[in-house]
Amino acid sequence: MELSRKRERELGRLSDDAAELWQKQRDLLSRATEVLREAGRQASDIGRGELYPHAKSSVQHAVKPALEKLRKHKPQSEPAPKMGAGAFALMAIGAATVAVVGYAIWSTLRADEDLWVESDDA
Repeated sequence: MELSRKRERELGRLSDDAAELWQKQRDLLSRATEVLREAGRQASDIGRGELYPHAKSSVQHAVKPALEKLRKHKPQSEPAPKMGAGAFALMAIGAATVAVVGYAIWSTLRADEDLWVESDDA
């Protein structure tokens, strides 16, 4: 297919604009990565310097005494019942169901590979 010079110039300008936009997006993502890295570092510093000591103090002065009180007044509870054969049977059925559904999904996606049409970029 033969293109006129005007169309070739327009396509050339469009290609240059697309390349420039691509470069600007890469620069923007690079800068965003730097900003996020610095924000993470700042958040970590604030957490270590201010939040952690405050939380530790709160735990020592409020939570620890309350837990110790509960331990002293808590009656001895019965041990949890053990699982019987029915529970193991239900777990086996559940695992088999997951395996069957997984295989069905895999075979469906595998069969679709033949439906893809390859593009001719020649």
